[in-house]
Amino acid sequence: MQKNRINEMEAAKRLVNLAIKLHFSHTDPVGIHALTLSGYRLLHRLSNRAHQPDIVPEYLNYLAPDDRQFFFSSVMSLDPVTNHGLLSTIDRSYNYADEITDLILFICCALYRHLDNNHTHEMKIYIIWYKAINRLKEENDPIYNTKTKDGFDYLKSLPREKQLTLGYDALKNLRGPASPKQRTGAF
Repeated sequence: MQKNRINEMEAAKRLVNLAIKLHFSHTDPVGIHALTLSGYRLLHRLSNRAHQPDIVPEYLNYLAPDDRQFFFSSVMSLDPVTNHGLLSTIDRSYNYADEITDLILFICCALYRHLDNNHTHEMKIYIIWYKAINRLKEENDPIYNTKTKDGFDYLKSLPREKQLTLGYDALKNLRGPASPKQRTGAF
């Protein structure tokens, strides 16, 4: 048996990148939520260990007050230690919402960057997509300007499935710098 070893930061990066890829393919919301939570928990733990400030409260300002409590119950969902109080008492189901998973994934990208890492290609595409859909800080955001306003407004007006499809297209069509294998055709 071959054993593999991976450090926590690399594991977090891979979890978040995979969650982003699955997010845009919009195939399995529960799987996306589970991967996102795993990446979030790992990055949050690494952030605490590095004595980074807690950025979550700042990001919760983008939610309505009623949704903030749901954010925390979503973060705790699928956690075997704490989920007993978060399960519906009638059918023992988990509570999650696509919009909350979206925000948790956005926070994962921010946590990754706060730990002195450059965003991956997947994270950059996701951040742009998320900001376009949610119009975050539109007055001071360098991504949102007179050149991008019409495109962002169009994207925001689309149904969620079409928004995800456009994000998926951006992810697969706009590749980051080629790796040595890609440049030599060794793929």
